[in-house]
Amino acid sequence: MAGRWEGNSLWELFPVDVRDRLQRYAKRVHLAVGQTVFRAHERPDAIYFPEGAVISRLVHLNNGQTLEVGLIGRDGMAGISVLPGTFMTYDGVVQVAGPALRVEAAAMGREIAHPGPAHEVLGRFAWTMLSHSIRSAACSNFHSIGQRCARWLLMMNDAVGQDDFPITQDLLALMLGVRRASVTKVAQALQRSGIIDYRHGHLRIRDRQGLETASCDCYQAMRDDQERCLGERWLPTT
Repeated sequence: MAGRWEGNSLWELFPVDVRDRLQRYAKRVHLAVGQTVFRAHERPDAIYFPEGAVISRLVHLNNGQTLEVGLIGRDGMAGISVLPGTFMTYDGVVQVAGPALRVEAAAMGREIAHPGPAHEVLGRFAWTMLSHSIRSAACSNFHSIGQRCARWLLMMNDAVGQDDFPITQDLLALMLGVRRASVTKVAQALQRSGIIDYRHGHLRIRDRQGLETASCDCYQAMRDDQERCLGERWLPTT
C-alpha cells in the first residue's frame, strides 16, 4: 500500500446532494488516542467518518475483560445507531489519532429515516459490520493467535491507510484477547521473517503479501463481503 488516501470512502458513496445536506451539520475534527467517541447503551450525539483516525469497537465484560470486535477507519462510519429506539452495543475508542468528519447524529437520523440513497448505503454498511462480527467470532475460536494477529494488522493497515502506525504489544494483546507474551512471540516471528518492523511502539508493514500469507482466510473473506455489499467504489485508492 503506497502512500495515504485522504478522505473516507463510505462518505464518498453518498450522492452529492446527500453530502451537501449533511455538510451543514458536519465539521472536521482531530481525534486523540484514547478518546471515547460514544459509549455502549447510549445513543451517540454524533457519528464519525474517519479520514486518518482509527476507532475500535470495544466490548467490556462484567469481569473487567475487554475485547475488540472491529476497527473503523477510512472505509467506514462510527456510531451507526442513529434511529429512534436504537443504541450502541459497544464503546467507540480512538486507537490511532487523526482527522475525522463529525456529523450530528440527528441530521443523519433525518436523512436515513425514509427509504433513499443514504438509507441504502448505511443499511449495506450495517450488514458488512454484522458479517465482520460473525466472521471475527469464528476466527477467534478456530484460528491460531498468529493468524489472528496477521489478520488484525492487515485490517489496521486498511483502516489507517498507511504502512506504519503506532501500536503497543499490550494494546494488541488487549485487542485480540490474549496474553502479551503470546503477541510478543508472534511479533518476533513476523519480524524475523522480514514481514514487519516493530520498534518503540511503532509498527511498519514491510511485506504486505507475506502478511496476507501469514493470515487466515478470514481477512480476504471479510474484504470480499464488504466489496460485494458496497461495490468497487467503496475500495479506497492508495
